[in-house]
Amino acid sequence: MWSRGQAEGAGPVKLTTFPLRVEDISHINPMGMMASGHVTPNDHLYLVGKEPKTKLYDVLAVADGRVVAIQWRPNPPGGQSDSTVFDRAVDLKVIIEHAATCWSYLDHLVELDTAIQKQVGGELKPGQPMAVRIPVKAGQVIGKVRGGFTFDFALIDTAVTRKGFVRPEQFLKRDPWKPHTVDPFDYLDEPLRSELLALNPRKVAPFGGKIDYDVDDRLVGNWYREGSGGYAGLDRRWDYWVGHLTFAYHHLAPSQVIISIGELDGCARQFAVRGNGPDPAIIAPANGVVKYDLIAPNVNSRTGRPMMSFDERHYGVLLAHLIEPRKLKIEIFSNKTTAEVKDFTAAARLYER
Repeated sequence: MWSRGQAEGAGPVKLTTFPLRVEDISHINPMGMMASGHVTPNDHLYLVGKEPKTKLYDVLAVADGRVVAIQWRPNPPGGQSDSTVFDRAVDLKVIIEHAATCWSYLDHLVELDTAIQKQVGGELKPGQPMAVRIPVKAGQVIGKVRGGFTFDFALIDTAVTRKGFVRPEQFLKRDPWKPHTVDPFDYLDEPLRSELLALNPRKVAPFGGKIDYDVDDRLVGNWYREGSGGYAGLDRRWDYWVGHLTFAYHHLAPSQVIISIGELDGCARQFAVRGNGPDPAIIAPANGVVKYDLIAPNVNSRTGRPMMSFDERHYGVLLAHLIEPRKLKIEIFSNKTTAEVKDFTAAARLYER
């Protein structure tokens, strides 16, 4: 996938360490979070170092392999910001091949280790990924990350394809690894697995989180506004998610329904629903028009526990009608109650898969 036809070795692989040492980790957030521009469930874990941002932590290779791509992605001063890149001078993504079918990536590093830098074969500059083939060993330091910040870790195994995307070809133009993103906890042995799971607030399998919720002929899962370019968006715009819409569940509290909207009042928004229903997994075309009373999410995204001071702030009402198995009609009514909303207006939008 990233190895330009040169990938070697048989998979699957076993992870013998994690990108941060266990003693350095504050907490691990699993895949599946929907927040801001991550309108569809995100496909990577977040790791956070214990200490504040003044401390740097080693980032490690999780198994033997080869670094095959390095990208430096700063936000240009005064230029168009990219919400996938932190606002700092250096923001590095490193991709490591572990087998012909298995890769990992480490994103948002602030330094590249000197031993790796010496083998890059040229000056690393901001821009497109630089192709390399640098051998590394499990546990070898790849770079540094700052404490207090999240950084991304994902494991990809192309021998595995997730079943919860009804049209996985949606991702060929952007994030082609997504249907093959796997749960890293399934690639760990004891006692390391249990030590890491203790730092993960999700206590329900799959422990690494879930990102694929699509069910044909049901409301649940990912949708794309007609004419918006599908998952990849149009014209490679940085805010590719503006046409996205997801009906899914909280990544830490999977019994809670979350509705994630790519563009509402000028930005991406996420909501819980009053009464936690109706469950989108059971909504079919035969159900006709359904109403969702949108409220602020009431689960702490750090702990997975209900927010103690939650006041059920009301935003408005979402009307949904699954017209056909893969065609959906949506309209959102801000500052309205369910009693006030009777039917769709000319402002309704169509979504597809």
